[in-house]
Amino acid sequence: MLAATFTAALIYFMVQSSGTLALGTACWDERLSRTERNSSCVASQPFLIFGHGKAIHRMDLDGKNQRRLVAGVGTSILLDFNFREESVYWADKHTGVIYKASMRGAHRRKLYSSDQDISGLAVDWIWNGVYWTSGEKGKIKRIDIYGKNERTLLRHLTQPSSITVDPTKRFLFWLSGGMTPSIQRSDMTGQEKTTLVKIAEQLNALSIDTEDKTLFWVQFGMQGESTIASCDYNGNALHIIDQPLRSQSLGISVFLEHLYYTDTASHVIKKVNKYTGGEPLNVNIKRMAKIPVDIKVVHVHNQPMEDSQSSFPGCDKQSGNCVNVCSSLAEQGTCQCNEGFALSKEGTYCEDVNECALWNHGCSLGCENIPGSYFCTCPKGYALLPDRKTCQEIIPCDGNITKCGNGCLTTDKGAVCVCPEGSLLKEDGQACTGCSSADRGGCSQLCIPVTPSRWQCGCLHGYQLHQDGKRCIAPGPPPYLLVANLVDVRQINPDGTGDQTLVEEPRGTIIALDYDPVWNNVYFANTRRQTIERVDLNGGSREVLVSDGLDSPEGLAIDWVHRRMYWTDTRQSTVDCSTLFGLNRETIVSKGLEKPRGIAVHPLAKKLFWTDIGAQPAVESASLEGKDRAVIVSTNLLTPSGLTIDFTEDRLFWCDQRRGMVETAALDGSDRQVLLENQVGRPFDLAVFEDSLWISDREHQQLRSVHKRTGKKLQRIHGNMVQPASIVVVHPLAKPDQNECYSFRCGINAQCLLNAGSPTCQCLEGFTGDGQLCVDIDECKQGMHKCDKNAECQNTLGKYFCKCQAGYQGNGKICQELETTLPWVTTGSPADVTTRQQKSNSVESCPSTHESYCLYQGVCFYFPEMESYACNCVSGYMGERCQFSDLEWWEHQQAEERKRRNVVIAACLVVLISLLSIAACVTYCYGTRKFTQPSVDNVSETSMTDESMSETTSTSVPRFYMVVEKGAEGMVIPAMGCPRRAACPSCSSETADQPGLFPAEVLGTSSKHNRGYECSMVSAVAMETNQSTVHHSSPSLSSSHTCTSFKPPVLPQTPSPESATS
Repeated sequence: MLAATFTAALIYFMVQSSGTLALGTACWDERLSRTERNSSCVASQPFLIFGHGKAIHRMDLDGKNQRRLVAGVGTSILLDFNFREESVYWADKHTGVIYKASMRGAHRRKLYSSDQDISGLAVDWIWNGVYWTSGEKGKIKRIDIYGKNERTLLRHLTQPSSITVDPTKRFLFWLSGGMTPSIQRSDMTGQEKTTLVKIAEQLNALSIDTEDKTLFWVQFGMQGESTIASCDYNGNALHIIDQPLRSQSLGISVFLEHLYYTDTASHVIKKVNKYTGGEPLNVNIKRMAKIPVDIKVVHVHNQPMEDSQSSFPGCDKQSGNCVNVCSSLAEQGTCQCNEGFALSKEGTYCEDVNECALWNHGCSLGCENIPGSYFCTCPKGYALLPDRKTCQEIIPCDGNITKCGNGCLTTDKGAVCVCPEGSLLKEDGQACTGCSSADRGGCSQLCIPVTPSRWQCGCLHGYQLHQDGKRCIAPGPPPYLLVANLVDVRQINPDGTGDQTLVEEPRGTIIALDYDPVWNNVYFANTRRQTIERVDLNGGSREVLVSDGLDSPEGLAIDWVHRRMYWTDTRQSTVDCSTLFGLNRETIVSKGLEKPRGIAVHPLAKKLFWTDIGAQPAVESASLEGKDRAVIVSTNLLTPSGLTIDFTEDRLFWCDQRRGMVETAALDGSDRQVLLENQVGRPFDLAVFEDSLWISDREHQQLRSVHKRTGKKLQRIHGNMVQPASIVVVHPLAKPDQNECYSFRCGINAQCLLNAGSPTCQCLEGFTGDGQLCVDIDECKQGMHKCDKNAECQNTLGKYFCKCQAGYQGNGKICQELETTLPWVTTGSPADVTTRQQKSNSVESCPSTHESYCLYQGVCFYFPEMESYACNCVSGYMGERCQFSDLEWWEHQQAEERKRRNVVIAACLVVLISLLSIAACVTYCYGTRKFTQPSVDNVSETSMTDESMSETTSTSVPRFYMVVEKGAEGMVIPAMGCPRRAACPSCSSETADQPGLFPAEVLGTSSKHNRGYECSMVSAVAMETNQSTVHHSSPSLSSSHTCTSFKPPVLPQTPSPESATS
């Protein structure tokens, strides 16, 4: 803070004490005086320029000396300046026209007129360029300060705006819109694009502090809260200050320790301390008549030159562009250009020299120009001699030269091999090296031909070229491995160190896993528990995503771009997918699969790859929806288990567990190569990153690594594992970020899509919302379904299905009437519901009086012939009137079941009590007998003589009989047909069993045997039950049975001779 204050004071002192060096009558400041001819404005009072109405105005930093600089510029402009050129540049955002005007009194000049919706403007004061952004087209373009040499530097950007430039460091900065706003950077040629900061809030008005090498911007939250934020050129040292701002449409500019901004609400320009914020101060005391638009602080301090200049300060050593040391065409400045470039006619910039057009290039057949140079070419069938200018016909090689694959050339020193264009012959005279050769010039990733005999190695976005000029390394945090180790998931460094356990599953079988770099989650499949789960790498509990319908999930892959999860089920022979939450599950591949295992997804190519270890082993591919299925490799395979993709080269790597081989091929199966054979015991899975390939070896329970292209440098990196299976590399570049959806978080039922280069969250089909919150669309209620008029539409989550109504058949979208009999649940009235078989196809809709008869959206039908109603319930409801939900129906059934059980228990208790009472009665009857009875066997024998009885009774088991009276006839019938001791003894059975003996003498005889006992029948029901056992029953017994009870007269105590005789 003290240093900044001291610097500000020093600059202010220089400003106050410097001489006024004006060139012409209208320099930046009218108070500057004229000096020698070749001088320019190098030090003046700092002041503001801003849009005011339809003009550009200036104002001192103390709010004084406001005046108009340029009139008629429009009301919606973006502006910048070139201090040494003493010019103002502006762009009309609506018309897309870019102008400039000199402060020396010259007229305005139109530089460019094409792009509408210009969203940012910046002037390069060193290399004389004008840059602008097009928000709608997502482009950044450049022209020189004369309106020539238009170039498109960047395409497919996300709503770029507020571009700014630091030519001393050769950087462009701009704001990126969309759902996740960010600040992005590239070099001045549009290369090395990178994202510095991603912020969830709205970003406005980017400005640059060239002295501190710091970016400043304003951001607004969802509730309108505003802050001023800053960071360095690499996105680090982020500093945020809460600063209330009244308007979101503003411009900002940094000068020394203050940040100046326009306040459209109060029509003033304000300033605030860029380090601490605080209460803003008004620059202009009086309210402006017009709203101030955009703002810049004009001073040489805001547009410094490079610290060190070359001997020719006007020339860029890298490109040969000439800077404007000539302040005007009349001045005697000099510009010099590099070799291969020439000074333009205006003498103010450099142009490429086309050597091929001068006819002094020396090429025998063909010449091709490149910036600053040229090279010779030959037609097909010819090649350049070692002088690189003369073409000669290619001939077959002699037998001594066997390694030349492109033919030979005859030279003074004999035959030499011909290398393809872009490659050179190695020292052995037979092998070639270069971009068109197998070794790709020794480059790790990109080989860029410069000339036919020269190339450069390059790296993909995000990687850095090693100091050896060939290898590409991944910056940022060091990579590490995630390994499924059967009973746990481990995190291991690539060299085998730093082993730690992330997930433990002592009784589980974890074979498959993958990683989502967006949400930093690890997904793994447990074959024993038959689940797919995930856990946060930053700490958190495990979450089960899929638990139903799994059998043996042995392969798992995460699509981090389209936010999908894919897995193979070896036993079910399917490839399934779902969202990352386990929702919307579906089987995408099943036909022709036997035992799918390894699986990998290529989101950028929109391809899915898997291995099949069945009877016909293969490596196959399909689209992400399971379509366009193709066989990649099907020969020389036994058990291809593991599979991975090298995204930097678009190549597949797979391992064969039984053959012990590791192979690679292009995504279409071409260029198949064997990397390892019989060098790894039983390889199960593999992973690739940078130049290394890691392999899990189940035979030796260890991890191995090897060079991915040569198969050399095989080494053991980790042992002491239970059973290593799937491997995943974790690094920001392991799963490349090719679009803004990479780190874009959408709702559960939404996906991220690029719309004109901008990431947006879009609800999945069947859902509606803003992409963050998506709710189900009820297609049935809204009439968005395609069901037949005779079908019922039933809504489900994200979908709907059509079901033909009763009496019709079909797929729901087409329903045809049935001719067969269909069952219907019918009712005579709403209160009286019965089930019948209706044999008529005459069905009508219910009248308006019964619209509410079927509850919960059930469909009501009326049967005219039966004069009854029926309900067709929607899914989840049941009952005669659809009155029960699934849970209510279950509770109702449970209540009925409890009622039936209580009735049964009560009945059993009654029967038990009755049996106990009868048993007590029988015991009492037989225990109190005081006289000697005739032999029971004799009674039984007598009963056997009855011809009216077809049932015979054993002489050893007595039976009970009772007398049934009906009118004048009587008949003796067995009471229960069971043994006396087991049956219910309702009465004594010593009564004579002869039929028709009802006279008094017989009764008297019976009374002698019963001796004061009464005969009674227990129940009529028992009598009815025993009717089935009697073969010769009288019809008179079919309706009623009466059990008579009688009491014999008192007999003398002394037995009579008759009784003794009997």
